[in-house]
Amino acid sequence: MSRYRWLRPIRAVESMTSLPALDGLDCDQCDKLLWEAMQRGDIRAMFNDVIVPAEHIEAYLLLYRAACPDQPPYTLPPNLGVNYDDLCAVFDRPNRDDRKRGRPRQEHQGWTDDHKLAFEMHKMLANPDPNRPKNPTQAARQLVDAGRVAGAGTPESLVKRLVREFRKRYSS
Repeated sequence: MSRYRWLRPIRAVESMTSLPALDGLDCDQCDKLLWEAMQRGDIRAMFNDVIVPAEHIEAYLLLYRAACPDQPPYTLPPNLGVNYDDLCAVFDRPNRDDRKRGRPRQEHQGWTDDHKLAFEMHKMLANPDPNRPKNPTQAARQLVDAGRVAGAGTPESLVKRLVREFRKRYSS
C-alpha cells in the first residue's frame, strides 16, 4: 500500500483512464470527475509539500479557476499533488488488501438446520417405541431418506454430517 504517493494532476488523469471502473472515458471527462471529487474533499491534495485541508481545497480550486480564465473550467493547478490512494478509493473498486478473506458466510446457511435435526435425532433415540432407531446413524439415515436434510452431497455424506453434529451436541 502506498500511503504517501502523490501525483501531479496530469499523471492522475492518465492513471484514471487505466482504471477499470472508468474504462471508456476520455481525458476531459476524467479531468471533470477528478476536479469534482477534489472539490468535494474526497481526494486529499498537497500544495508545496503541505496537505491542504478538505475545507480549503474548494476555495483554492475556485481561485485558480478565476485566475486562469483561459484554461478549461475543470483544469486543476499544475503544482497541486493528488493522493493516489484516495484516487483509487474514489474511482476504482477496493484494493485487494481491503477485501474480506475466507469463505463467505452465506455458504453455511443450510448447516444451521443440522442442530435442529440433531435434536430430532435425540428425540427419536429417546422414544420408547420398539420401531425406533437403535443408533445415531440409523436415525440420521431415516431423516435423509425422508428428505429433511438440506445441503449438497451424497446421502452417505449427509448421514455422516448429521451423526457428527449429533455427537458434537449429545455425546456422553
